[in-house]
Amino acid sequence: MNDDIGILHMNIEDLLNKRLSIIDSEINKIFEKRIFSGTLYAMMKYHLGWLDGDLKKIEEYRGKRFRPTLCLLVYSSLCGVESKVLPAAAAIELIHNFSLIHDDIEDMDEKRRHKPTVWKIWGINHAINVGDGMHVLANLSALRLKELNVSDTKIVEIMQILNESIITLCEGQYQDMDFENRLDITIDMYLKMINFKTAVLIEASTWIGATLATENKKIVNNFRKFGRNIGIAFQIIDDIMGIWGKSSKTGKPHASDIRNKKKTLPIIYAIQMASIKQKKRINELYKNNKITNDEIQEIFDILEDTGALEYAKNTANEFEVKALKELSKTKINNEDLNDIKLISNFLVKRDY
Repeated sequence: MNDDIGILHMNIEDLLNKRLSIIDSEINKIFEKRIFSGTLYAMMKYHLGWLDGDLKKIEEYRGKRFRPTLCLLVYSSLCGVESKVLPAAAAIELIHNFSLIHDDIEDMDEKRRHKPTVWKIWGINHAINVGDGMHVLANLSALRLKELNVSDTKIVEIMQILNESIITLCEGQYQDMDFENRLDITIDMYLKMINFKTAVLIEASTWIGATLATENKKIVNNFRKFGRNIGIAFQIIDDIMGIWGKSSKTGKPHASDIRNKKKTLPIIYAIQMASIKQKKRINELYKNNKITNDEIQEIFDILEDTGALEYAKNTANEFEVKALKELSKTKINNEDLNDIKLISNFLVKRDY
């Protein structure tokens, strides 16, 4: 890691950690209202990083919480306060985490954030139920906006955004899984899929923050487009880490996306640019039930030959530029907007 990226990571960690406890405290208010003798909510807290595998309190990496942080910062950049948007920010984080619990089942991923996934410890049936329950808690969290005197009209608008985002996310997840068994995926098809699967919730984060803060539809749309574009850039960087990322950083197995036969941007580009012989070989490997370590190395060689890594990095940078142009259109100039830019920069330069 060079010095500039190291400094960026330190700055962003300070920025995110500053709000992590506030966001988690808001999420915990929803749990405090539930009275249940089983371990359903404890399993949720395990996934959120509050408890260990024995369901005892622990301090560990809980994820970046950057989605709710963006929601808070967008609201604050327009209003100068954050407290009135907290229930919506917490809802966004719960939605993100319920989707991860289900995603781990669908991909059969055994590790998430450097520890066993919920399904790996408690089984698939419990994990499905845990994810479903967290989804409902997200809606209950958003409805807490009423306690902060947010109008019913605004709350309905926020609930509409959240639930439209969730069904779009499901559509994207369907496409992602469908792509695993196909080799005819184009870059345009891929970009649409990640817009649905990943960018939509980041878009919702900035969209909701702006919607609650202002009636200026133009500014709301600028923040919405910022979220969408930086969300696409974020997923492309995730694709890069899913192939080249170090397990010690990502918390997932090395080359996990290749093992899961994911059609991510580097793979799609490599197939597009590969020789006839290389395309045939990728086709053969992706038809196998499992891809061996030697076969993974073959795919790495094709990725290198086609310049897939450089292409993916450049594409992520292009979407970041689009995102930052939307921010500049708001003509806002304050510390909160600078923090949003800092997060944007981190999302395309991170290695975890």
